[in-house]
Amino acid sequence: MTALPIRWLSYLLASEFLVALFLQPQVFAQEAGEKPGAPMPKARPAAIPLLTRLPGTMPQKSTEPERVPDLPALAAKLLEYAEVVGCAGKDCKIFVANFVSPDGNTSKYGMQLADALSKEMASRRSGLQMVDRQLLEDFLTKDRIPAKSVNASVIRAFASQSKAGFAVLGTTTKLEDEQVQLSADLLQLKDGEWDGYSAALDLAAPKQSDAMLPSEPFGLLPPLTLSDNGVLYQAGTNGVSLPSCTYMPGAPYSEEARRFRVHGFIKLEAIVTTDGRLENARILSGLLGGLKEQTIATFKAWRCNPALKDGHLVPTRTSFEVNFRLY
Repeated sequence: MTALPIRWLSYLLASEFLVALFLQPQVFAQEAGEKPGAPMPKARPAAIPLLTRLPGTMPQKSTEPERVPDLPALAAKLLEYAEVVGCAGKDCKIFVANFVSPDGNTSKYGMQLADALSKEMASRRSGLQMVDRQLLEDFLTKDRIPAKSVNASVIRAFASQSKAGFAVLGTTTKLEDEQVQLSADLLQLKDGEWDGYSAALDLAAPKQSDAMLPSEPFGLLPPLTLSDNGVLYQAGTNGVSLPSCTYMPGAPYSEEARRFRVHGFIKLEAIVTTDGRLENARILSGLLGGLKEQTIATFKAWRCNPALKDGHLVPTRTSFEVNFRLY
C-alpha cells in the first residue's frame, strides 16, 4: 500500500507545550514562561510520510495497490473490502475525504473526484450511508484547517463527529501522458489491526488548466485595518522594524485537543499597537479541538515592544506561528 500525503506523526514529541513566535523575517522562540531568545533562522519540521494505517494498528507489509480499470470498478472494490470487515447495513457509514496531490494540497479536481466516487459507492448499495463531503468542508472551514494539516487527528475527529466507521483517502498524481493516477485507500477507523485496502487507476487529466491547482475550502481574509482607519504598517518592510514580544504566555490544550492528540502549527496575524498590545488577532490556518479559541484568548495577554519607523512608534500587522505538541 502506498504512502499517503496526509501528514500525521508516527511519534509524538517530547514536551507538553512549546510556543514559537515568528515575526517575519526573523524568528523568536520561547518555552512557556521564559523570555524570548536570540533571533534564529525560520525552520519547519520535515514532513514524515504516512504509514497507510491509523494509530492502534499493526504496520502493514509494503504491497502494490490493486489496479482497477475505472471509477465504478474502484467503488465496487472498496465496498467489497468494507463488507468483508463488517461494513453492512445502516450501521456502516463511510466518508470520502478530499483527494490530494502528492504534496498534500487539494484541488477542485480532487474534490470533484471525491464526490464522484462517493456518489458511485452510494448508488451500488441500497441503504449505505455515505457522509456528505460538504460536512467535511464545514468541519475544516470552521477552524481554517488547510489540506496539508489534515492528519490522523483530523480524520479521527471528523469520523467521531459524523459517526463514520470508514474513510476513503486518495492521492491524484499528474502523469506525463495527460493522465492522472488516482490511488485510493479505504481505512477502518475503529480500533483494531486491519490495515485497509488500496487500489489505483489511471484517468484522463482534466481539461481545465487550473483544475489541479491548490484550492482550499475557505477563502482569503480581508486585510487587517485599524479601528480609527489610521495607517497600519507591515512589520519588517519599507523601513519598519520588527516588534519583539517580551511576555508570551502559552495557550493551554483543550480537552478535545488532548482526546484526539492534536499537534501542529496555528498560523495567525494580529496588530501590534504602539503601546505593545495585540489587537484583532485572527487565524490564517488553524487546528481543531478549540485551540483556535485558546490561542486568540491567550494573545490578549501578550505584551510586545512596538515597531519603529523613522524613530517613531508605529502600529504593525505582524504574523505569528504557535506550535502545539504533546508527549
